[in-house]
Amino acid sequence: MESNGELEQKKAKRLLLITRIWSTVVIAFGLFIFLGYAIQYLTTGVADPNLAENYPFIENIPPILIMVSIFGLILAWKWVFAGGLMAIVFSVANFVIFLIHWPLSENLNYLIAPYGINLLILIPGILYIIYWDRLRKQKV
Repeated sequence: MESNGELEQKKAKRLLLITRIWSTVVIAFGLFIFLGYAIQYLTTGVADPNLAENYPFIENIPPILIMVSIFGLILAWKWVFAGGLMAIVFSVANFVIFLIHWPLSENLNYLIAPYGINLLILIPGILYIIYWDRLRKQKV
């Protein structure tokens, strides 16, 4: 029979595995989108040919915060606490911008995607912090 410490260690490793798989999927999608824009910019000189004229600057901030959150998930592979915290902070900042600029009461059908994508990035950040906390408790 396994001791309590061994069971906690197995749970922590399983949590880390789930978190890394989830963050790998998020990172892969983020890199795919970023590379698509980069290739489009290098071949045509315009990152987004369908860009509307005179739209508010606030609409540039959520994609930037999403990429910074994904960068936090990349950092979490090496530095669990710093990367997880970075992903959480920038995802929460994104939620604040969404709630102020595009409240859920306006048109929920069009807001499921941005809120959902942001949630898919936030959850691995939270799981990294939970993993870090479990590791810290095991070392004490």
